[in-house]
Amino acid sequence: MKKITFILALVLLTACGARIPSQAKTAKMATKYFNKYGDKNKETIFYKNKVTSVDVQEVQEMQKDLATGFMVVKLQDDTQVPVIMTFLRKPPRGWRPSGWEWVQK
Repeated sequence: MKKITFILALVLLTACGARIPSQAKTAKMATKYFNKYGDKNKETIFYKNKVTSVDVQEVQEMQKDLATGFMVVKLQDDTQVPVIMTFLRKPPRGWRPSGWEWVQK
């Protein structure tokens, strides 16, 4: 009986997962997304300068399976681009970027 309870508790804990993506996961997704975005859209700043790093300031849950992150994207020419990015969780593959916009100063 203890063995079944332990296995059931372990399955429930691992199945739930995180409600929002971690900052490291968010930075990795944003770097990959903007580098691909630059390859597809030749007129953008992301085509001329690849992303060197992403500094994630904050990640918030908007509702279940939807999160928003505020981040600063750093490019090769030392330009810093403030961005708000939306992430959508689609099981079983996890979090995916669904949209972004510039943050005007």
